[in-house]
Amino acid sequence: MQYKLVVLDMDGTLLNNEHHVSNANKEVIHRLKREGTSLVLASGRPYESIYPYVKDLDIDLPIIAANGALIKSPLTSEVYYSSGLPINLAEEIIEYGQENQFPISLYLDGEVHTFNESMVKIHWELEKINARLIDKFVGNRDLFKIIYANTPQKIEEAYIHLEQKYKEKLYITRSDAIYLDVMNINASKGMDILQISSHEVLVLGNSFNDIAMFEVAGLAIAMDNSPQEVKDAANFVTKSNNDDGVAYALDRYINNVKI
Repeated sequence: MQYKLVVLDMDGTLLNNEHHVSNANKEVIHRLKREGTSLVLASGRPYESIYPYVKDLDIDLPIIAANGALIKSPLTSEVYYSSGLPINLAEEIIEYGQENQFPISLYLDGEVHTFNESMVKIHWELEKINARLIDKFVGNRDLFKIIYANTPQKIEEAYIHLEQKYKEKLYITRSDAIYLDVMNINASKGMDILQISSHEVLVLGNSFNDIAMFEVAGLAIAMDNSPQEVKDAANFVTKSNNDDGVAYALDRYINNVKI
């Protein structure tokens, strides 16, 4: 199969645990570009945090940010798609999180806001984003994503509760064992943004928010550092994000390197 588009998740997939793109991964991406394969980065991160990586890798296709709640061109800043949360539902999710003492962050258009000082440090360390510390949510701007942070057990409990209550109204997923993400019901990394048949798309991811991509791809590849449920949803499991798993998979399935 000749895959025309590769969609790459970032944290835990393209990026190693130091949040860097390894030389091996860079080399295979540049090789694919020279040979005419299109690449897209798709992440739960805000657009502003993804853009520096896109620029470094010289990827010019739209960025899929905030789990698909925002799709934006890195060349022209044109917004191809955006789906903010309904204000009334956003207020309910924020209220529930505060009542249950979850550190909460909000991805807005161009900014990240948080109610918790600890999250300011986390957003800088993980995303190089200067999050703004707030006391109250003011719903006068597009809100693309709400994040809860906590222990894996607390995140699982919140996920089960909110998924049962809002499954017909909101898209709720986990971008990591310690993070729960809430978006508009129409947001998803699996969104079709290019006129390419699904069987010609290869995707790589490592967490629950990547399963939506797996479901619409011709070939779904999970990282070895993925939870078992994510591995089970994939067609193939590659090496971990710290072992150049992206390069390994792309060499195997696109460059036809015998491994």
